[in-house]
Amino acid sequence: MIRFGAQVFVTEREIAQAREKYGPNGDLRVIAQAHKAKGYTAAYVPQVSLDDKQRIKEIKEVYAAENLMLAEAGYWENVTDTDEATRKHNLDCLTNTLYLAEEVGARCAVDIFGSYVHGSGSSKFVAKNFSDDAFADAVDIARMLIDTVKPKTAYFSYELFPFNVVDSPEMIDKLIRAVDRKQFGVHLDLVNLINCPRAYFSSGDIIRDCVKRFGDKIVNAHVKDVKLKEPAISVILEEVTAGTGGIDMHAFVREIHKLPQEIPFMLEHLPDEAEYDKAAAYVRQCASAEGITI
Repeated sequence: MIRFGAQVFVTEREIAQAREKYGPNGDLRVIAQAHKAKGYTAAYVPQVSLDDKQRIKEIKEVYAAENLMLAEAGYWENVTDTDEATRKHNLDCLTNTLYLAEEVGARCAVDIFGSYVHGSGSSKFVAKNFSDDAFADAVDIARMLIDTVKPKTAYFSYELFPFNVVDSPEMIDKLIRAVDRKQFGVHLDLVNLINCPRAYFSSGDIIRDCVKRFGDKIVNAHVKDVKLKEPAISVILEEVTAGTGGIDMHAFVREIHKLPQEIPFMLEHLPDEAEYDKAAAYVRQCASAEGITI
């Protein structure tokens, strides 16, 4: 079952008015209501410190009142940084993110696996990212996080990514079996699995394979689109607004909807409200054509 969601946009004036009326956490009300006004039933975890117990409590209450499932608490830093102090800092922050996901009631905590470089793990890449050592590190990190936090409801998951070891359904399947922890889940980003022309023209087959392989291990999904640049001799894939690329959105919606568990189905990476509205309308159109209401 799909829980559709996205970033929403509220003005500073609206936030100020809400805080004046409801107190320092009044912004949560206007943001949650903005989700409801767009017809969304899932939301990203709003900004909050793990130490701010009152805000965490109000997030749970306010979002539940608007029938919003909290999809993910994200931490997008490099946990394989080659600088030891930076790596430790990032792992500590990711551990806290999983604690937060559990405490706030989010479906999962998610991070990229990263890259064996110092600095950004999402824009600088090396061959070691695909090594046996990288796979072993991915297993050890996932086990360490889950065994430290001991979450009962939240899952830890890696964002699928074409530039490291979490780059294919086969590798994700292997990782699930190696980690061997109940609270290790699959964060399904179909666009991030499209890394060559063959995959580009068979995205429907890929999502069907993922749902068949992972089933109840799928805890969250990102919804985007990708376009193969033409004319071009080398392969260039560009992330684009849903409905303007090659993703088989009908298959994506249909296969995720088949799952018995509720799956946050989250639009991301769009520049403004108008693009989010356009993407949401297209996804809903595809869902409607499949007899699905989201």
